[in-house]
Formats: sequence, C-alpha cells, structure tokens
Amino acid sequence: MEGRLGKDFLQRIKQNGFIDFKNRKGQFEYRVTQESLMDRLTTDTRAACLSIDQNCRVLTIHGSMDKIVPAKDALEFARFIRNHKLHIIEGVDHEYTAHQDELATVVLDFVKAVREDRNTAELLQSCERAVNFIKARI
Repeated sequence: MEGRLGKDFLQRIKQNGFIDFKNRKGQFEYRVTQESLMDRLTTDTRAACLSIDQNCRVLTIHGSMDKIVPAKDALEFARFIRNHKLHIIEGVDHEYTAHQDELATVVLDFVKAVREDRNTAELLQSCERAVNFIKARI
C-alpha cells in the first residue's frame, strides 16, 4: 500500500480526506478517499469470495511480478472461489504494460468458453452478487 500511495499516505488521507493518485507521467488517474481505503483495508476477502454464487464463473488474471497486489493474493482467491480460473502471466507487473495481447487473449478465451457452456442471461443472473460486489469497489 505504501509503495502505491506513498510513505505518508495515512497522514495525507486523514488530513485531506483523500489522495489523488497520479501515474508515472504525473497525470491524474483516480482518487482514493478515506472511506474507500478503509473499506478495502477491512474487506474480508474470504467471505467476499464465498459469497459468489457457485455457478458464477470467475477469472482472475495476475502478474507474477506484481508488487502492488502480490501473486500470492490471487492464489488465495483461487482457494475460496468455487468456480474459478486463475491465470498468472509470468514477468508481468500490476499494469500488464508489455503483455496486452496475452491479457486480451486470456479474457476472450474465457468469455468464449463460458458462452459455449451456458446461456448468457443465465450466466449474468448467477453472477449478480459478484457484479454487485465489483460495482461497490469501483
């Protein structure tokens, strides 16, 4: 967390109520509020994973060199999500900068496989809880 938000991130977020995150070029990317940070820090990942309907298929793509969210976290998700596919891309960081083609291929292959197995409307219905959880995080 400190590596992404800076050493004094707790002090700055308490003082201002938010931290604006900028990319390597110094351009604004997103804002982290005190509320959203506390929500993320207190999320029970295991409970969130177990709340996903067992019929909902979940794909996690993770970079082996991700320093922001370690690959071991993706392995932890794989332990708790019942209908889960984990794909770790070797040598990739958090941003997948040089691996966009592989990332797109993995996602498209997953979507194609799901479509072949199930009706799209049925799939969306079974994933409602997962979608709501993701929306709450955005």
